[in-house]
Amino acid sequence: MLTLDLVRIRSTREGLKCTFVDPKQARMVEKAAAILHAFATNVGNARSAVDEALVEVEGDGIDHKLVRGLAKLCFDRSEFDTDAVLPPFELRKAVFGLAARTGPVLFGDAAVPDDGAEPTRTAAALYAALGTELGTTGAALERALYADLPSEQLLKRVDVPGPEWLLHRYNVALVQAALLRARALTLTLATPKAGELRALCRAVKFHQLLAEVTCPPDVPGSVVLTIDGPASLLSLNSRYGLALAKFFPAVPLLTTPWTLSSTVAWGARGAKLEIDDALGLVSHYRAQGTWQSREALWFLERWRETVPTWSISEGGVPVDQGGEALVVPDFTLERDGFTVQLEILGFWRRGSVERRLALLKRHGPKHLLIAASRKLLQGDATDAEALPEGVVVFGENVPVKAVLAAAEAMRERGAKPQRRARQPGAG
Repeated sequence: MLTLDLVRIRSTREGLKCTFVDPKQARMVEKAAAILHAFATNVGNARSAVDEALVEVEGDGIDHKLVRGLAKLCFDRSEFDTDAVLPPFELRKAVFGLAARTGPVLFGDAAVPDDGAEPTRTAAALYAALGTELGTTGAALERALYADLPSEQLLKRVDVPGPEWLLHRYNVALVQAALLRARALTLTLATPKAGELRALCRAVKFHQLLAEVTCPPDVPGSVVLTIDGPASLLSLNSRYGLALAKFFPAVPLLTTPWTLSSTVAWGARGAKLEIDDALGLVSHYRAQGTWQSREALWFLERWRETVPTWSISEGGVPVDQGGEALVVPDFTLERDGFTVQLEILGFWRRGSVERRLALLKRHGPKHLLIAASRKLLQGDATDAEALPEGVVVFGENVPVKAVLAAAEAMRERGAKPQRRARQPGAG
């Protein structure tokens, strides 16, 4: 992720403009390759050596911010480790303790103290004596003394596939930096594929974003995803902003045309960011659709362990609620050819949950169950009798028994409208 001092974004009358790079341009590829070479040739060396090599890459050019931004992304993909014979903190205690007991020690070219006190030994002699005591050499002890400092940690590996990959990653990182300060985000998809839509919505839920999915009646087949931004919240600002930024790379994975519009807290008045698929952004994420929230992961494991009569699969066919909203379920439950779809509402705004429950009441559950966090329900809404049919309330975890009972009841009556029975209590 790029920090604010490294982003190349400017505010214009038309809105925010990110200074993207061309991953195919020879000059850019050469610059990215030089940065990767600085890392590759210093594997096994201290981070300070990498920094020195990057200074050489910068040279006297005018694109310092670009070079440092690309280097930052490489550092994010690098692994550093402390290489020391013994824990450096413990070694420092031992060295300074021995020096205090044996008298002044002369380090390097240090001058003799003004009071005339002669050093009793050199630093090399001190390291050698302590090394013998600790079962190592003086040279190894000296190297390990400050090995835990960031500048002295050794580069073990850097996971950057190549120059073009790094340049594509840079372009995505610019958008992520802007979204850290978003007030709201609207993502419009033109006729999305069902699998891609499910994967995108699961990414939203995995990052615990506050979102709503709708189907505009004036544009058949399109889907609009509206996500609250961190600047719209009174709390969770930095954490939520980081979650939104981490979500964005899931967008360029889409093969359907898309447009993104976001109002960003940039400058005194703020600005608008508008981008689309025509930019050719390439994500560094893999299109594997494995997004899972903590609640969903716990429920999936418990269901598979305790409910042998119903199969469970992740995702499901989107459910259109009267053209007013589109529900993308977290799980599909199936028994003897009868299917129930389950959506988990955990980290949502109360207003969003109220709208979702109102839609459920108007259009009926049919084959849809909703598990709603008790924290999001107000007043009498926590009472099962006051909730629409098809809602299961949960505290920390989604109750498997309550969901199973609701699914069984739905199967027995064939999902036909009927006066609902009271659901078992949820914990």
